[in-house]
Amino acid sequence: MNKRVLVTGSTKGIGRAVVEKFHDKGWDVGVTARDEANIRELTDQFNQKRQNSAIGIKADLSLKDEVKFLKQRLEQEWQKVDCIVFNVGSGSGTKGLMSTSSENELSLKTNYLDVVRTFKNLLPLVKKEMGSTLIFIGSIAQEINVKAPISYSYAKRALNNFAMAQALELAPERILVNLINPGHILTRGGTWEKKMEQSKTEFEEFISKNIPVGRIGQVQDVADLVFAYSNQELSNYSTGVRINLDGGTSINL
Repeated sequence: MNKRVLVTGSTKGIGRAVVEKFHDKGWDVGVTARDEANIRELTDQFNQKRQNSAIGIKADLSLKDEVKFLKQRLEQEWQKVDCIVFNVGSGSGTKGLMSTSSENELSLKTNYLDVVRTFKNLLPLVKKEMGSTLIFIGSIAQEINVKAPISYSYAKRALNNFAMAQALELAPERILVNLINPGHILTRGGTWEKKMEQSKTEFEEFISKNIPVGRIGQVQDVADLVFAYSNQELSNYSTGVRINLDGGTSINL
């Protein structure tokens, strides 16, 4: 039987790159997002490449009942999973310290509380054996000032702490928990693609000043690292690891 992974938010951006990476490596994949058409397009693509290798489940993880539905469908289809990648969040809102109370509450809910609820609901479906992994996608905003909304930064810091606590809690059950904090990542239709289109000169100046390796991050960079930590390519002894995948942006000497 092939290994099985669920990737949340897996029809666009980082999530899509991650789920495509797993499928290319021979895993069966669970695609979940809020748009039914996007889910169907991606699962059809996977199943044409390899029959019965993908399932799609429409679920809005901000809604309690839909998280429960996601769990029920997964249990019906697969019973158990080998890996879950929690790719949930949004950095929208007023930048810096001037966000409103309602923006702060929404950011905390989206970037932390909804992730925690999804985790608690899906954890019983994770196999308790060496090789089972949980990967959280955070952000370097939890550590350094990247001019994101302050509530987004606080929420991602809370997620980092939560992931480390779960790594300790689940280690005796042989479930590995790690977290990746991406830096500036280029996504289709995302902030950096828009900035690049608006002014290539300003875009290149930003990279030169803020990213030591001299290039913007790609979604494939994140996907490669997620897969490595989910497939024992690095070590089945690594848990409680959090990596800033940012081209050196967060280096502080």
